[in-house]
Parts: sequence; structure tokens; C-alpha cells
Amino acid sequence: MKRLFVYLVLVLLCSYPVRAQDVISTTEQLIADIFEQYTAESEDDIDYDSFYEDLMFCAQNPINLNQATREQLEKLPFLSDNQVENILAYVYQSGSMQTIFELQLVEGLDMTDIRRMLPFVSVGDGLQNDKKIYWSDLWKYGKNELYFRLDRGIESKEGYKLVPDENPDASETNAEKYIGNELYNSLRYRFHYKDRVQLGLTAEKDAGEQFWGKTHKGYDFYSFHVQLNGFGKFKTVVVGDFRANFGQGLVLHPEFSMGKSSYVLNVTPRNSGLKKFSSTDESNFFRGGGVTIRLGKFDISVFYSSKMIDGDTVNGTFSSFIKTGYHRTLKELGKMHTVNQQIAGGNVTYTNMNLQVGVTAVHTELDNALMPDKSVYNYFYFSGKKQTTAGIFYRYRLYKLNLFGETATADNGSIATLNGCFFSPLSYISLVMLHRYYSREYDTFYASSFSATSRINNENGLYLGAEIRPFRKWKFAAYADSYSFPWPKYGIDLPSIGKDYLVQADFAPKRDIAMYWRFKFEEKQTNLSDVGNVMPVVIPLQKTSLRYQLSYSYGNFSFKNVLEGNLSKRKGEDMTYGVIALQDVSYSFKNIPLKVNLRYQFFDAVNYENRLYSYENDVLYAFSIPMYFGLGNRYYLNLQYDMNKKLSLWFKIAQTVYADDRETLSSGNETISGNRKTDMRLLLKYEF
Repeated sequence: MKRLFVYLVLVLLCSYPVRAQDVISTTEQLIADIFEQYTAESEDDIDYDSFYEDLMFCAQNPINLNQATREQLEKLPFLSDNQVENILAYVYQSGSMQTIFELQLVEGLDMTDIRRMLPFVSVGDGLQNDKKIYWSDLWKYGKNELYFRLDRGIESKEGYKLVPDENPDASETNAEKYIGNELYNSLRYRFHYKDRVQLGLTAEKDAGEQFWGKTHKGYDFYSFHVQLNGFGKFKTVVVGDFRANFGQGLVLHPEFSMGKSSYVLNVTPRNSGLKKFSSTDESNFFRGGGVTIRLGKFDISVFYSSKMIDGDTVNGTFSSFIKTGYHRTLKELGKMHTVNQQIAGGNVTYTNMNLQVGVTAVHTELDNALMPDKSVYNYFYFSGKKQTTAGIFYRYRLYKLNLFGETATADNGSIATLNGCFFSPLSYISLVMLHRYYSREYDTFYASSFSATSRINNENGLYLGAEIRPFRKWKFAAYADSYSFPWPKYGIDLPSIGKDYLVQADFAPKRDIAMYWRFKFEEKQTNLSDVGNVMPVVIPLQKTSLRYQLSYSYGNFSFKNVLEGNLSKRKGEDMTYGVIALQDVSYSFKNIPLKVNLRYQFFDAVNYENRLYSYENDVLYAFSIPMYFGLGNRYYLNLQYDMNKKLSLWFKIAQTVYADDRETLSSGNETISGNRKTDMRLLLKYEF
């Protein structure tokens, strides 16, 4: 506790208030801040590539509020469904906006929301027909971007250390080592003409994968896409790699999905339909083509995908999908692209001002049978070669009440259903309620929706959220989520229950000063670690966390201070704690196009249950949310330099140093000798 007191004093000294000037954050930093809010309460990997690219596309092609559709506004993830509906209703009832500041008249929007919206929206003329596109326009006004990225760890890892040939076990041992070098490399090309034509090519090689040699030649992963929007009746056409997101995600939503976060009202995934895939995620996408046709108030979508995926196939069966995308050893290469997956699906959606109803159906076929190694927790997981799922979703606005939901079923008769409502009794109060029931037998490939876990099955739950703006410059947000798992799940050998609570207070006294306090409590059940028990026993595990963050600017300087601590208590054991404190300093030079970002942080979380996560600034198209477990420090330096109008450079070097007497880091081929880990990243961007 003495060490905790020292941390508190240090961060308060670093946070001593200063007089700030009006400085508008860059769009990139704003996107990073939004992403951090979503990931702060999540341990799941979220596709930052798509998140960043979608918002940057909106910044380059602002959404015209006077002709915006629900789908377009839903591209802004910080807007709640209620806010989207209120913007549409305002334009419908009051006519076209004359100025962007008219957003202050929209119910449920405050200045914080409006400032977030400014880079991504505009006010223009009313509805216009899509204009014809000429080749000369594409050539003259189209935008080309080329990205080249290199990553490398400084310390050598065990996987790159070959055993000398004279060693009797050299052949067998070296067969388990990495076959490639220590460099990560990716190459991206992007082209877009307004919001009408988009195409791109992505190539990637992970560290340890061979680029050119006996076992592999070229990049390990390639991705290509073309997307056309607004060509007559064709609302969207996608060819190559793409994603399909419909309804509340119970049937089909392989992309970023809303979950529990400080955006307490944003609890449902967005129905973005068919869209290009441009990330380096090697598993979570479709490969083929699709089309959406608009017929009056109906959108009709059909798509088909056929791609090879990784699996540990043996005699026509495999036990699990391998989604890491790593092919660094001969063993990993042997599991590369061993299973063919074909997917055909479609969606029909009817939309008017107050009602949206849609039906989605998807059929999946595998050329090898999926046969998981059965245990109690995965007894009801899907097995076989074929699966068909279908669902119906709805949204209905009735005055200040917005109802939504989806019910889905698979061909084994299992059911998943999610239903809820948004209600805003007063302009400064917004409420949401969501109930979900996912049967233990429901297990489909690409479902992603609101859940206490990463799977959409074996769960009942009720979520309540509220956002209140009682005073100018203040916002309070809170949620409560109670859930149960009627069947054992991974790591818990009996049916179990859990509950989560969060309260956050935001205060923005000036445009360039913002702070918040976040309190979170969660209680879940876990296995009793006493191996002497013959029968499984589950006990409660409680975790309480408190976070304070202050962001402010002074001239060309920007600062961020964070202090976060947690307490963990397992029944029958002593309470343990974890703490993290960090200081960010950013500076933009006036006379040279250089931006510098520095961070220093320390952490103390000796018990694994007290592990902490902290979002980091990074090079473009990269993100980091390292997990901190143990005692140590971390610091990094980010540089962004615009060499000219076309060429920009990003560079990052980061190091973690542990102070808890450990002699090695990680395990297996990733083992590093010593107590420190250093990484470097370099990215070049060329626009033409």
C-alpha cells in the first residue's frame, strides 16, 4: 500500500493543472481516443484497421447530414442508436440544416458529441441523384495511397536460434524453429474516388514467416477488394474480400461489434451490409462477391464466398479453426489452407422512417468435417460439414421509444434472441435496456453481438444503461449487467452466474481540457483451484477497478495522465491489487512538419487476476493494447514526419522492463532471455 501511495502522489504532481489554449485534436488522434474508449473494458482483439479506415474515409468524404441515411450515420460508432434516430427525425421534421451548429438543436446531442462529429459530417444540399462517373474523373480526382510497414523486435527470440548440426538432436529441434526472419512487413495500396469507387490490395508477412526460400515464396497473406456504391439500382457491389453485417449480429456480423464500454448506450452492432475487407486479419472475412440492390424501400443483398482456411486436418476431419494467421514453423505451414469453406447468404431489409425489418439467411459448407475434441464445456458446439442459420430483426420508433431486436435459429432447432429498447424521457436523459437469450446448442460461425463472452451461445442476461447530462460540461454514464451461463463454459466446470457494474463521470470545463472518473465492479464464478476436490466446485471472484484520466493542451503541447488501480478477491484467499500510472506528452513543431509523442508508465500487478490493459498510440494502421502482469516500467517514442505533401513517415520504439526478478519473458519459440523487451516499427505513406 505504501507503493500505491507513492504512485498516487507522482501522478497528481504530473497532473498539476495549467492554463490551456484552444487546440483542435487531429482526426487521427480523435479516432484513437474513440477506439480507446471502446477497448478500455474489453480483452478481445478488435480490428483496428477497419475501425480506423472507416472513420478516416468519413473524414475524407464527410457525411451530408441533409441526405444522410441511417446506415451512413451508423458509421460513426460514438453515436448511439437513439442519437442517430434523433438526427434523422430532426432533418425529416425541420427540413435541411443550414449550418453544422444546428446540431445543437437535436435532442440528445451535447457539445462533446458534436465536436466528435465535426470531422466526419457536413451540411450540403438536399437529396441528389448519383451522378455518372467518367474514366477521366477517376484518373484526375481519384486518390491513391501506398503504405509500407516494417516491425522488428530487438531482443533475439528462442525460435530464431538454430541448434548446431553436430548436436544429435539438431534436426528434430530445428524443425520446430521459425523458418523465416524476425521482420514483420506489410504492403497496402488503396484507391478511392469520393465514396463511389474503392479498391485495394494488401500483402503481409508476419515475423518468423519465410518470405523467399525453400518452403515459401512471397508474402504469406494477400487480400484484394473492389467496392462500387450508388450505381443505379445497385446500392453496393463488392468483389474480392469483403464482410457482411446484418441485423443485431446473431446470424452474421464478422466485424467489430458493440459491447460493454463507457459508451453505455451503444450496445448493438451496426447493420452496415456488404462492405470491402481491407484489414490484415487472415480469418475473419469472406472471399468472393456480393451485391445489394435497392428497390424502393427494400434492400436485397446476396453474396457468395469460397476460401481456404487453416485447420488441423486428419483423415477428412479437423478439431478447430486456426485463426492466428501464423505460418512460421513447418508444423504451422502443414495446417495452412487445409479446409475449404463455402458460404452463400442473403438479406432482405425494408426501411422507412419509423420501421426497419429484415430477414437474413446463411448456409455454410466445409469440405472436411469439423469434429471438436469433446469435453463438458464444448459438448454442444457445432460439429459436421454443413450448417444453415436464419434470423429476423427489427427496429421501430414510437415517439421517444425505440424498440429493436433479432431472433435467429440454426438447422438443429436452437434459438438465440436479443431484444431491447431505447427511451429518452427528457432531452438530458437516455436509457437503454437489453435482454438476450442464447441457447447452449446455438453455435454459428460468424455471429457477433452483445455478450458477456466472445461466443453467442449458452447465455441469459439483462443489461440496463443510462446516460445523464444534468449540468453543462458534465456527463454521467452507468450500466448494470446480470447474466448466467446455464451450461459449463471454458474454465468453469459448472453452470455459473455473473454481474458487472460501471459508473463514469466526464467533465470538460474547456474545449481543450477533459477528464473522467470510471468505477467498475464485476463478480463472476471460477473453478476452485484445490485439485483435491473430486467434484467440481465454483467460487466467486470479485474485481473492482477505478480509473482517472486527464487530457489537456497547452500551445503545441498535449498531455494525458492516467491512474488506474484494481482490487481482486477470490473466496477464501487474500485480496490482491494492481496499479498502473502513465504520462503522455505530445508536441507538434511549428516550423517543421514533425509530431512527437512520448509515454512513460509503470505497473504493479503481481497476481494474474489483477492484470491491466493500456491503449498505446502507434504508427498509422497499427494499434497496441499490451497486457501488464508483474512489476515494471514501459516507455515509448512515436514520431510522425511529413517529408512533403505526398510522403510521410511514422516511427515507434517501445521498451518494457520488468523489475520482478524474472530471467526470461514469454515461452516456447517466443522466449526472450532477460527482463526486457524492445520493439520498433516504421511506416511510410505515399499519396499520389
